[in-house]
Amino acid sequence: MMNGAPTYLFLKLNIWLCMTAVIMVVASAMALSIPLHAVGGGLLLAPLLFYVIYVEDRRTVSDEDQINNPHRTRLVQRYRTELLATEIFALICYELLLVWLVAVTPGRGVGFLLLGQLPFGVLLLYGSLKQYPTFDSLAVGGTWAFMIVFSVVVSTTHEVTMDLFAVFGAWFLIVFAGVESRNLQDLDGDTATDKTTLAGHLGRPATTIMVRTLKSTGVIIFWYIAGIWVAGIVIGYLLLLTLFRRITQNQDERIEIRTDQTNAEQL
Repeated sequence: MMNGAPTYLFLKLNIWLCMTAVIMVVASAMALSIPLHAVGGGLLLAPLLFYVIYVEDRRTVSDEDQINNPHRTRLVQRYRTELLATEIFALICYELLLVWLVAVTPGRGVGFLLLGQLPFGVLLLYGSLKQYPTFDSLAVGGTWAFMIVFSVVVSTTHEVTMDLFAVFGAWFLIVFAGVESRNLQDLDGDTATDKTTLAGHLGRPATTIMVRTLKSTGVIIFWYIAGIWVAGIVIGYLLLLTLFRRITQNQDERIEIRTDQTNAEQL
């Protein structure tokens, strides 16, 4: 891959979002008073799965993708084989790590291996779910929140508690808000292809308020169950996501300028 394609794909395929999921697992473990060394390989479980899901979703180019992200679509189509290879590698690593965690963690049996496959069921249905308002946000929010707490539980002897449900709920609210924030940016393409989202129904002002409220509620939940330090980690995580999004937007603007210049030269 040449001419800045790796960097752009890293940004536009949200690979950074997959990698920063490690911070989500760290914050969750701390909120549940679980030492990080006890989680061990569980720190990598969610990032590997999210990589598989995101690359597969991006490789399946939709009509709105060609409107909202034309340059990304061209790069994805050009490097489909390379992306598939990395996706398969990440999938193999995920499954091997899951089997190893189940094998070495007391009280974790075959049932946990099956639970670890649930997100792939959501992935299979995601194309259909995106056709209905809020379903895509619910699916992504539920899957991410599940994988974060699952990563902690499958790699430790921690049992199901109310705090575990609270952590799940907090991440669900934060991720749900994040999906609707993305839908807000994709309104033009979604409208052109008759795709209806909650953001499209509510409009920009109401969606912005909802996103801020849900994320703030998630942070407050962490503050309530674990204190200010864990809440601070979650806030830092959200600020890091904002930074990456701004970098991605700046990259998009530079590409648009170069595209306009190229088109002008051809006229």
